Amino acid sequence: MACTLYTYPNSFRSQKALIAAQYSGTKVNVPEDFVLGETNKSEEFLKKFPNGKVPALVTADNKYLFESNAIAFYVGNDELNGKTQLEKAQILMWINFGENEIIPPSCAWVFPCLGLIQFNKQNTEKAKEDITRVLKLLNDHLMHSTYLVGERITQADISLCCNLLSLYQIVLEPSFRQPYRAVTRWFVTCVNQPQFKAVLGEIQLCNKMAQFDAKNF
Repeated sequence: MACTLYTYPNSFRSQKALIAAQYSGTKVNVPEDFVLGETNKSEEFLKKFPNGKVPALVTADNKYLFESNAIAFYVGNDELNGKTQLEKAQILMWINFGENEIIPPSCAWVFPCLGLIQFNKQNTEKAKEDITRVLKLLNDHLMHSTYLVGERITQADISLCCNLLSLYQIVLEPSFRQPYRAVTRWFVTCVNQPQFKAVLGEIQLCNKMAQFDAKNF
């Protein structure tokens, strides 16, 4: 029996779980007929997931999970989630760091470039400052470590790579990312693993920083 993951295509939150499943061998089906704004608002869906958000997982034994990091933890294994109490805490530390320190400024910077929200110069400049601070912190850590926790890929690496994905694809042009070579080395190493490629495909790094275009809003 397989789990069922409700999501829409190219959701970075769902990709965390799908990559984890590639490592653990957990079978996960993604319904192709899912329609965001319709399927997740249906009476049947809301009975299982009252908040109506995705990703949402039905386990093989018909239990219900929501929130991407919880789903990724469930479909992962001890290699990804940590074997010791310290490893588990460190992995959780980086996952929370990604949620709180990467996702908000990433969305504030990238979403206007994609035409998803209106451009605000002050918000974008603040987001760039926040991402610069985050990249420096990560770079200082990865200067002396191949991965975020221990000597192998864990859910911390999967989660933060997915959080950084749109930045590396859309706005982190070579001159911007140049001071953070250790982060880029780590990111490229991760996304080129077979388990990442099975979900993400080939990842091309940004060559020129995208800008807001009012015509696309």
